[in-house]
Amino acid sequence: MQRVTIEFPSPILYSFTFTINADDINIADHMGNERILVLANTLREKMFEHLQIPLFDLQNRHGIVVANHCIQYKSEGFLGDEILLNAAVNDITECSFDLYFQFLKNNGKTMTLLKTGCVYFDFETRKIMALPESYFRAFHKNISI
Repeated sequence: MQRVTIEFPSPILYSFTFTINADDINIADHMGNERILVLANTLREKMFEHLQIPLFDLQNRHGIVVANHCIQYKSEGFLGDEILLNAAVNDITECSFDLYFQFLKNNGKTMTLLKTGCVYFDFETRKIMALPESYFRAFHKNISI
């Protein structure tokens, strides 16, 4: 089996901490893999709110669509573990960008790395469209491209 390798870029644009609870634990007594995507979605929403850019423009029916996910599991998470979740952005194009998520255990060990490809989408025409200028301003203000 070929291993997936994800390089987490810098700088970190947003972070928050999360404590693994009973709902996150699976039959193997560690955090279930599906919970990583749930947390990544929460982190994405919080990061966009922090950067003051909308994930979805209700008035014009434009917004972010996830095109793909790539996940690298590096260590297990257990009930009560406090996890630092970091978010970064890279590979910004006219209509897309990659979000990177890093899950760090309180001992500093990486639990999971995740890369999510996002495109900006017009839900009326069902076509990919250019990112709003607000995205470029928010991303460029926080990273060097």
